[in-house]
Amino acid sequence: MRIGAGIAVAACVAWAGQAAAETPEPLTLRQAIQIARAHHPTVEAASGDAAATYGRKEQALARLLPFVQGGVTYQPTTPNLIVTPAEARTVLATAGRDTVIDASGNPVVVTCRTPGVGTCQPVAAPPTVWTMRSFWMMDVGLAWTAWDWGRSIQGYRSARDLAAAADAGVRAASQDVSLQVTVAFYGVIAAAEEVAVAQDAVKTYGAHLAQTRALHDQGLRTGIDVATAESAEASVELTLARARSAETAARAQFQVALGVDRWQGWRLVPEPAAFELQADDERNADAPAGALVDAAASRRPEIERLRLQVSGFTRAVSATRGSYLPQLTLSIGPSWAGMGLDALTPNLTGAISLGYPAGGMSPLLVHGQTREAEGNLVGARAQQRATLDAVRSETLTAQASLVAARDELRFTRLLVEAAARQRGLAEGRYTAGVGNVIELYDALLTDVNARFQLVQARLDLASARARLQHALGQGP
Repeated sequence: MRIGAGIAVAACVAWAGQAAAETPEPLTLRQAIQIARAHHPTVEAASGDAAATYGRKEQALARLLPFVQGGVTYQPTTPNLIVTPAEARTVLATAGRDTVIDASGNPVVVTCRTPGVGTCQPVAAPPTVWTMRSFWMMDVGLAWTAWDWGRSIQGYRSARDLAAAADAGVRAASQDVSLQVTVAFYGVIAAAEEVAVAQDAVKTYGAHLAQTRALHDQGLRTGIDVATAESAEASVELTLARARSAETAARAQFQVALGVDRWQGWRLVPEPAAFELQADDERNADAPAGALVDAAASRRPEIERLRLQVSGFTRAVSATRGSYLPQLTLSIGPSWAGMGLDALTPNLTGAISLGYPAGGMSPLLVHGQTREAEGNLVGARAQQRATLDAVRSETLTAQASLVAARDELRFTRLLVEAAARQRGLAEGRYTAGVGNVIELYDALLTDVNARFQLVQARLDLASARARLQHALGQGP
């Protein structure tokens, strides 16, 4: 008995675990948006661009700060002197050697001026030596570009504005993805509701077909009634198949909007009143169009991104023009040199230099860079105007869609109520033998279509609300 009880308990635990694993995981719209923002490639690409712009901002900042320069050089060489003609004239031609007697009476070889005068003899050239000798040089120091006609400071300001613009681009990408997820989220729920309506229609039509056949067997209905009922049932079966296909497509679209590889078996949980008319819907639908457009222009991250890009490119033009002029550089640092690491001679050097960077200044190159920066500025300004027009159009279109969806939902509810009454009356008349099959199935079809239209109207309202919120920059 204990063994049998243990097997039963194990089976129950296994069944419970399997049932828990097969239970769909609830997923709210906010959770879906969080998943998309973490996985969607559009947001990842925008984040990568922002990271790159921040790297360029750091590089631009580095040009404003002192920098370290230095190095260690080991240069073994032969000690043969190479004298230029100028050095031979100023050094060797004015130096000689003579032997004199010092105060103690000892002969001493000294360097004298003007060889060939008196007893001063020219210095003989040293022999050529091919043995290499060690020579070390080390230096370290700080250098700072004190002034470069705004090239560094304007370059930093440009990079700073472009980095802020990239941040706004990430926010814009996140809001775009949020809109895609929201519309796809509601689309999956609406597709599931349409499947439920189609399933109920199949059940209803099947019951009427069974009733019609029974009445036909009793001689109370004709064969045309049975044929009509059979064709009507086949029609709603086809509608159910299409609804299921549409639900699969809606799930695939939602999966793409999330940026995930596969459907996780979620059970979508909409927020309360997501498919109902809300106070904000009435207020936005009746708001003056100009006020909505102004609100959208002040909140949309796309507008902020382009404003910062225009500022950044303007500063880039100033920075590029500064390359025509030389820069003032200050540097200071010690150096060491000698034939061995244990016998290095130190020196300290400071410098104030006015000149162009390494490689010099090419007027044609600077002119081309300036034209490129000016072209970027013109393009950014044009894109700014085009985006403002697009935001204005999107806002007005979204408001019009919300107004239409509000009215659509209101009249569709009246249609559903009327169709339900018509269906009830037709079913009663048909059961009583007063109504005919055409009247019955006209009423049934009207009722099914009205319920489908209600699902679509609720979806249109939720989608229109989401699109207007996106247009106004009020996305989640």
